[in-house]
Amino acid sequence: MKKFVLRTALAALLMPALFACTEEPRNTEPLVDPWLRERTPVNLRLESQIGAAVISDDWRNDGVGSVVVNLITGGLDMSAVKVQALDFKFPDSEFCPTASIGPGSTLDLSSGSASFVVTAHNGETRTYTVTYTQFKDPLEGTYTFTPVPGILDAANAPACALILVGGWDDAVVCSTVMDKWWHWGGGYMPTDEDDNTLSFRLEKADAETGATFGTLVNTPGENGLYANYMYNNSIDVNDKYRIFPAGKSRWAKPGDGSIVVYDYADEEYANPLYTVIQAGAGDQTYAGKTFAVPSLAFARTFPGPFDKIDWNWPDTRWYTDNVRLTTWLVKKDADTPLPNHSDYLAD
Repeated sequence: MKKFVLRTALAALLMPALFACTEEPRNTEPLVDPWLRERTPVNLRLESQIGAAVISDDWRNDGVGSVVVNLITGGLDMSAVKVQALDFKFPDSEFCPTASIGPGSTLDLSSGSASFVVTAHNGETRTYTVTYTQFKDPLEGTYTFTPVPGILDAANAPACALILVGGWDDAVVCSTVMDKWWHWGGGYMPTDEDDNTLSFRLEKADAETGATFGTLVNTPGENGLYANYMYNNSIDVNDKYRIFPAGKSRWAKPGDGSIVVYDYADEEYANPLYTVIQAGAGDQTYAGKTFAVPSLAFARTFPGPFDKIDWNWPDTRWYTDNVRLTTWLVKKDADTPLPNHSDYLAD
């Protein structure tokens, strides 16, 4: 009896040990060297891209990923956006993945998205969907003029969209260009441009400084004319009254609030013509004179000296001499440039 009890006790002690040595089946995938599975780009750059691409994988689905880029779309063929770079972490490694796109190829983003495939060294693939956000500048869009009645003679002066401030010290005058309408004529009027449309399009930006660069089209309206500012058919004041060139030109915003104007042929934006400032709606005061801006205004200021004095008090004292400020009154009709902006640039 004692032997039976002893054997039973030993068996009870050994049973757990025997079960512990039995290998449990495990539901695990074979381990794969992560280098063989690498499929994540570290950089994608497209033409007209601003800033770095945001690249991410989907942890729930290892076969898909996403890329978001910020693009300047003005003048860009969205059906064939050029790839400038696609980089991986160790490009010289034998385990570096391959991709279905590369520098020199294009992506069709006309529908808002496109995709490319990255293949790992071991053959596994991941499909990245590329989408974009549009980089904008507040200046971009279309503008038309907003003529106002005369300032000195509201009842009789023809409406126009150009206001000027001038005169020597203690004799400053603010008026519309048509307050003294009889000084203009001979086949043209300063109001010839009041039916024009201004179309601003963003072309590029400096990712480091934030400066933006673009093209401008000043299209003739129904009359097909541009203003020719010849006071009394003899004194040329185009260099002061003109805010933006007739036809096509270029603009840049260096980040200080100003708009720098360039000739269209100056593709490098190297030789500024002059600087324009922008004002919003409301009363604007310059040199002690206040005038109303219905919506928006583009203006130029001049440094002087304002010392051409004529005690006969001719209208030239502020129309041609001592010009301090000229202003075009406009309103913004759209946040996008004209659909045929490129056609005007091609002319």
